[in-house]
Amino acid sequence: MHYQSIGWVGGWGRENLGALFALAYLMNPLVQGANSFDFHMETLFMPLALYATYALLTRKWSIYYPLLLLTLGTIEFAPIPMALLGIYYIAKNLRRRVVVHGVATAVISMVVLVLALWLKSVLNPAGPTTASPLSGLPMEYASSFDLGVLVSIFRNPWLIINLYTVHGTRKFLYFLELYSPTAFTAFLDPLVLPSLAWPLASFLTNNVIYYSPYFQYSSFSIPFIMMASLMALSKLPSDLMRRFTVLIVISTVIVLLGVSPLIHFQYAITSTDREIWNAISQIPSNATVLVQNNLYPPFSNNINAYTQWYPWLRPEYIIAQPSSPWFTWWGTPYNEYVNLALSNGYGVYMVIGNSLLVLKANYTGPPVVCKPLTIKIGPNELTIINGEVQGDTIVHTPNEPPGQWFTTTQALPPGLYSIEVTYGWSGPQYLRAINTTLALIRVGTTTINLSTVNNNATTIIKLNYYTNITITAYANYIVNTTVYVNSITIKGPLCG
Repeated sequence: MHYQSIGWVGGWGRENLGALFALAYLMNPLVQGANSFDFHMETLFMPLALYATYALLTRKWSIYYPLLLLTLGTIEFAPIPMALLGIYYIAKNLRRRVVVHGVATAVISMVVLVLALWLKSVLNPAGPTTASPLSGLPMEYASSFDLGVLVSIFRNPWLIINLYTVHGTRKFLYFLELYSPTAFTAFLDPLVLPSLAWPLASFLTNNVIYYSPYFQYSSFSIPFIMMASLMALSKLPSDLMRRFTVLIVISTVIVLLGVSPLIHFQYAITSTDREIWNAISQIPSNATVLVQNNLYPPFSNNINAYTQWYPWLRPEYIIAQPSSPWFTWWGTPYNEYVNLALSNGYGVYMVIGNSLLVLKANYTGPPVVCKPLTIKIGPNELTIINGEVQGDTIVHTPNEPPGQWFTTTQALPPGLYSIEVTYGWSGPQYLRAINTTLALIRVGTTTINLSTVNNNATTIIKLNYYTNITITAYANYIVNTTVYVNSITIKGPLCG
């Protein structure tokens, strides 16, 4: 267990101090967030950096350098905090022979950084595929951290203020979430220096997941925060150390209760989840698949499984979940992937409402798995323009002007859909005999006529792509007549 390295270092200080910090590490909600969100190499940085820092501080060189190389190999950002760790060790041992290990750490880290950036430029010459320009700033300030941002800042240092104030409140809260569990005691020891690399870099971007406690990126800071706090407390007088220990326990519990994903993001397996797993289990285990990242675990052993659509990739299957927020995430926009595929010879192979959409290359048959969704649109899902709501009924009275009555937008997968409107009216009964149009409901280019003869109306629409459909009602002006829309129901994609 990698928290043991904290306990080992704690042995340098007072009795039980290491055990306390090992427990504080396990209770840290940012550690829990990094471990509970997907699988990313950044999370591996955390235990490796802890072990490497322990080996450096205890001068166990035979294991330190292998651990250093493993830590540097996790991801291209890793050399930056490790280089700062080397600088810290140089400053601490400036007049000692062991200073050479600090120099070696910094040099090796920078060499690995250069190699990593060169390799990225070779494998991905077009640059990051998840770039998203910052609002009001030049295009080069993208949400993906890039050394080009640092070059621009060097040319114009005032840009730091502009960049840091984008999502400024979130960034400030993240800083508190990083350092408050140990009551900011990390700043009492210079080992805090490497922990600053990630917040200082990530705050230059507008990518909010970079400074969220529920993602993997806190892994770059947590090891050094814990070690710095531990080193700081171990040097304090006993009475002061005990006071800080109580403060750290209180701070850790408060942040745990307020932020921990184990408390605030508990998830229960549903029947729909089981339907999804049963459906995608029918996809061959060695097929080339493009799969939305929250559905990736069943395909993690498939070397031909991808989460991002590269220009050279022609997947046999595309697997998406429109109901998930990851479906429209700008980093891997599966809503765009799906529509691009549908326009390039892919067909709908499986559909479970808005919970699963599987496309297959060159497929023209009916879906092999098909479960329609039913959407009942109530007043809470509508924007009322001219009219009123009475309970669950949308009402247009003679007191409201004619024209637009209400509108709503719904996102739907490709396929055939039935749209049914149930309604009623009150007014002069002679209107029934002349089949008067009370209102019109437009769904794209299709019109549903609400007449005095019926109390329900239905139409069928076909969607060739995943798209948003807009439903807008228009009320006619009829003297002394009130129209009631009781329900709007969308069913589809229709199977068979």
